[in-house]
Amino acid sequence: MIELLFLLLPIAAGYGWIMGRNSAKSQAHIINRQITSQYSKGLKFLLDREEDQGLEHLINLLEVSADSVEHYLTLATMFRRRGELDRAIKIHELLLKQPSLDAATLENIVIELAEDYIMAGLFDSAEHHLLKLLSHGNCRAIELLFGIYQQTSDWQKGVSLYESYPKLFIKSQQKIAVANFYCELALEKQNTKIIKKSLNLDQLVVRPLFELGKSAHNRGDYVKAISYWRDLLIQSPFYAPIFIYELEQCYQQLNLLSDFEKLIVAEVNRGGVMIKIRYCKFLIESEQTEEAILFLSQSLQKHPNIRGFSYLLELVASKNSDINDLISKLNQLVQSYIATKSEFQCKHCGFTSHTLYWSCPSCKHWESIVPSRGLDGF
Repeated sequence: MIELLFLLLPIAAGYGWIMGRNSAKSQAHIINRQITSQYSKGLKFLLDREEDQGLEHLINLLEVSADSVEHYLTLATMFRRRGELDRAIKIHELLLKQPSLDAATLENIVIELAEDYIMAGLFDSAEHHLLKLLSHGNCRAIELLFGIYQQTSDWQKGVSLYESYPKLFIKSQQKIAVANFYCELALEKQNTKIIKKSLNLDQLVVRPLFELGKSAHNRGDYVKAISYWRDLLIQSPFYAPIFIYELEQCYQQLNLLSDFEKLIVAEVNRGGVMIKIRYCKFLIESEQTEEAILFLSQSLQKHPNIRGFSYLLELVASKNSDINDLISKLNQLVQSYIATKSEFQCKHCGFTSHTLYWSCPSCKHWESIVPSRGLDGF
């Protein structure tokens, strides 16, 4: 009898283990069903615009399972896209109150909440949350803060932010934005010395050199204007259309047109059609019209350009008086066509304009609008 009991003992233990395991599975299944039911009920309340009841169910569920955070973030994103920012904000604020979330998740939630506030126009609230992330080296917080300061034209805050956390500005577009903030601040305070700080950035930028040259030109300091604009021409020759005539005036005022000619000759192969046209004018001034026509014809064969073609018509008309009237009428048609084309285009989003904007009105990128290229450009 005792032996039989010993034989039954393993069987009883095995049976107990199986029953216990099944009981645990059953209990987990019940809990999961409860969570799913409450989660579904909360979603239904929210989607039916019964916000208070919906959020109450979601709060209860969060207390049960912190693993569902991703679901809430997805839901909040959906509300934001639908323009229901108040709901997105409430969900993100609800998530921030959960004690079991790790630091990385909390930072992500703060970023999402800040984006809600920005879309709602609550810039102060967004700024308050984002500033807390800077000590953690959050680069996304830098981008959002700079976006806020750009929208509010608070150039001083943007500059101060950069000077406090320069190592967080690692992207090229961020450094270009900083340079333009310095320029905007300088214009606001009417102090061009502020612009010079942007020249220390480890980034090629256009506007600081342009603004410094423009300021020097306006006050009659042609030597400094030449210095800034010459550097800009060498650095970014395709920006020449926005300052090439003023640069030539500076050389002319100092009786240094021969130096200007040397500069044009040095850049004629890298520059656009405006530099090539100015090179042709130097050839004509030295009575080399045929050479100018040949040079421009060959250049247009390689890189067709309607502005260059218009100038070529002028040159041909000057050499053929018998067909001057016909060519002039043809050139008028070409000029009318050119007048319909935009002089500037954003290389980031494609926005076109007859005016140069340092910040694209469409995509808000700095220095992305450049003189147009190609057949109709410069």
